[in-house]
Amino acid sequence: MNTKTKLALWGMILLFSFSFAGTKNGENANNEEKPFVVKTLKNYAARHNLSSAQYQTEVTKFHKAGYKLTYVDGYYVNGKIKFAALWKKGKTSTLIARHNLTSKQYQDEVTKNHKNGYRLIHVDGYSNGKKARYAAIWNKQSTSGLRARHGLTGTKYTAEFKKNQKDGYRLVHISGYGIKGKAYYAAIWKKGNPSGYVARHGLTSKQYQDLVVKYWKQGFRVTQVDSYDVGNKTYYACIMEKKSGKYSARHGMNSKNYQLQVDNHYYQGYVPISVSGHDAGKSSGYAAAFKNVTTWKSSDTNQLDAKIKKVMKDFKVPGVTIGIVKDGRLVYAKGYGYGNKEDKTIASATSLMRLASVSKPITSVAIMKLVEQNKLKLSDKVLGRNSILGSKYGSKALGNWEKAITVQQLLEHTAGGDTWDNNMKPEGTDTWSAPMFQKKDLSQPKLIGWVLDNRNPSHKPGTRYQYSNYGYCLLGRIIEKKTGKSYESYLRNNILKQCGISQIYIGANEKKKRKYKEVVYYANGGNAYSLQMRRMDSHGGLIASSVDLLRFMVRVDGQNSKKDILKSSTITTMTKGSSANGSYAKGWAVSGGNWSHGGGMGGTSTFIKKMDNGVSYVFLTNSTGNGAGQAGAMKKALEDGIKAIKFWPNLDLF
Repeated sequence: MNTKTKLALWGMILLFSFSFAGTKNGENANNEEKPFVVKTLKNYAARHNLSSAQYQTEVTKFHKAGYKLTYVDGYYVNGKIKFAALWKKGKTSTLIARHNLTSKQYQDEVTKNHKNGYRLIHVDGYSNGKKARYAAIWNKQSTSGLRARHGLTGTKYTAEFKKNQKDGYRLVHISGYGIKGKAYYAAIWKKGNPSGYVARHGLTSKQYQDLVVKYWKQGFRVTQVDSYDVGNKTYYACIMEKKSGKYSARHGMNSKNYQLQVDNHYYQGYVPISVSGHDAGKSSGYAAAFKNVTTWKSSDTNQLDAKIKKVMKDFKVPGVTIGIVKDGRLVYAKGYGYGNKEDKTIASATSLMRLASVSKPITSVAIMKLVEQNKLKLSDKVLGRNSILGSKYGSKALGNWEKAITVQQLLEHTAGGDTWDNNMKPEGTDTWSAPMFQKKDLSQPKLIGWVLDNRNPSHKPGTRYQYSNYGYCLLGRIIEKKTGKSYESYLRNNILKQCGISQIYIGANEKKKRKYKEVVYYANGGNAYSLQMRRMDSHGGLIASSVDLLRFMVRVDGQNSKKDILKSSTITTMTKGSSANGSYAKGWAVSGGNWSHGGGMGGTSTFIKKMDNGVSYVFLTNSTGNGAGQAGAMKKALEDGIKAIKFWPNLDLF
């Protein structure tokens, strides 16, 4: 089939994990389990969308790094053979791997390797557009009790299966593949108890889903799934075994959802045990099976998930991502629902979402870093003669209160009083609505000047707290003035890079210009794409994932678990409440040892919090929901869910 895959080469991501859809709509179907011994998830790796040459390169590279090949799957898309593969840290000297073998070459390899004491442990059949090809893996070990067959029609495979079962052989691997519109099978059996498992082949997507649902309830778990296309239709073969522990699976994934599932399930503690690609008609399709190798208990994660899903249902929120840190370690992160509900693209732990005002703590840290480097002082004047920004903005003479404004007052929202605040309706002496959302035709510099020319502060700077996006817009310009770089460039190269972050950006205004992993926003009847994100940069224009926000948090939280990018004294100053409002410091709401910041705009509700019990969390949504109270309900759900966790696993997913 000449179909075009949308999965670009950069999509050959390192695969660490997934989770299962054993029930409808991709819900997890995990029973209580005996926890696995904690393992490092980074001992597992995978690649997909590899050409033959790229696959060989990856095999060689991982072999040298001490990763043994455990799984390979070939699939034919857009006139080309592609490969997906899995590796696990372990001994590589006893392994033999071959691919692109003809039927005869494969049989010769099996015979030769068997004589040399190498046991066939994996075989995959696939098409090169005309004929069958094979990829296989052998390991140095006993070859007794082994039966392998390939090139079997469905009828012959069924007969072989029954014969081997009667002879006391158990199916351990199956591969389906289509050649000229006809299905063929390759399989491996080993001597052993032929009961306690379920094997099926030639299943449609619905039949496979129904099978998994039925047997999952009986304690069977998907340990291998193979997807293959025959005559422009996709079929599935699978093995399900009675297993304790948390197993999971996904199927019917397009290229983008496969990528997002990879990310999402790593952050829940799953590693891949089976991955299969196929030609899905419009792009590559994927199916996979996984197991959890952490000590998370289902009772703990299930109750947390249930609380999040209830809020989503109550407020009709399409997508949510969360992340939880315990003592500086990322222990759980997950996306729920859809990042794009129109095309069913999932929300993932690494989905990018608008941060809204959660951008402010990041801007604050950038300012505090410059203070720490003696490039500015909190007491420095911002506007007017001998100030940081001088007379760059506006055309009228500045008032005395404008000239008195300091960096610290901008950070603490005590600079402009009522006339610079974010209230959308007039309040007190304020006869204007939020300045950053006015004059949408003006560029950022012209808007800054327009406010200075027309909105003198209503109170003496430092005496009145009024939350102000405009004040943080000025902080962004201070960063640019003092560094000679754009706000985004300085942030990415001098703050975020130190935190190990490369995926925080200024968002795009238009839906069609959003980043690859960025979600679609839903403004509850409004227009989520009427915002000017670049003009909002330092007060609300950033996009990020929940995982990266927590990478940022653990580098500025004043704890010793991860090295902070600010000095302890700087962090203390940053989180000290102002004289005008003791509950708000410099970019953070504060209450004892708790720091937090929320954000909201059309199509976005966000929150980040460091608690005094060693836990930090984040949530991001792609909707303002249906009615008031969504953010509060989500905060309560997360904090109640965190409080109810009885056993914290000893792992770090960063």
